[in-house]
Amino acid sequence: MEWFNGVANERLSRFLACGSGKSVTLVGRDSEYLRASAISTIEADPKWNRKRYIEDFLLIEPENGNIGIDRIRDIEEMMLHKPAIGMRKFVLIHQCEKMTDESANAFLKVLEEPPDFATLIMTTSSWQSLLPTVRSRTISIVMDIPEELMNKLKSDYGERVSGIYAAARQNFTVLRFFLEQDPESVQYESLEVPSDLEGLTQLIRESVNEDPIDLVRRRRAFAALCKSFVDSRSFFSTFREVSPTFAGQGSFERARELVEVSRSLLKDVVILSADTHNDSLMNIDLLEWLVNFKPGKEILEDFMWCDRFLRQRTSSLSATLVSFRALHSLSRSLARRENGGY
Repeated sequence: MEWFNGVANERLSRFLACGSGKSVTLVGRDSEYLRASAISTIEADPKWNRKRYIEDFLLIEPENGNIGIDRIRDIEEMMLHKPAIGMRKFVLIHQCEKMTDESANAFLKVLEEPPDFATLIMTTSSWQSLLPTVRSRTISIVMDIPEELMNKLKSDYGERVSGIYAAARQNFTVLRFFLEQDPESVQYESLEVPSDLEGLTQLIRESVNEDPIDLVRRRRAFAALCKSFVDSRSFFSTFREVSPTFAGQGSFERARELVEVSRSLLKDVVILSADTHNDSLMNIDLLEWLVNFKPGKEILEDFMWCDRFLRQRTSSLSATLVSFRALHSLSRSLARRENGGY
């Protein structure tokens, strides 16, 4: 299947083809889609072959959460020599917002005067967190997962798409996996999550891996946790029960996942209040529940808080406080309709 034939991808290919010493930043919400798009564009070079991965390509990714100055020095060293094959060398800096201030300032020198054979591609899900001087020296291209791929997922899976749709829309790894599967071969019972809080929090605390089935279950567990809070009659006692989930190792990343799911639920309620058939809905497995709510008066404020938080490069906030804010946003901003639904 052709994954990267959208307008933004064509624009990227044309831009890189018309000149030398290019630098471009791919901006979007799904980090893995940006990475895959960049690599696909590089491999489209007419002179590309596997050998060039060793000699003419450098991939820079966060290590222990950051991109340090040593990796910028790797770029400088690579740029000392001309390409072994063809006319270009490629550098892909994935999640460039993770550069430390020291490495970002050092990278500015590379951006200011790249050699003619250099093609620098960066990816970020947090454009505004980059240094203004970095933003001013690169062309930005917004790239989101093409809607055509989401429509194909719906077409392939029919009614069974509801269990995987939200995770696939949020995570390109999940989307690609299920598009490459025979829908009849998927064990749908393996996607189910516990119905009780203890089971949900245990699943959420489990170590994160990149298995698409586990990613779907984890995302569904966060959505079920959010639903439990909105339906709960005792917010504070319920939060005391789940708060240990957002403490200890990995707690901040769990809090970020919770904010991302909370944001999607807030957005879906706003969409439903205007158009019940909007294709932008994300949590279609919760549609029958979501139609019982309308936007509360604080929903815009709460949505914007979630959005700003997810765009931050780093945060010193407590994971427990972040999770409290996210869950409280849902509880106060999803106003139950008197008659239920429409």
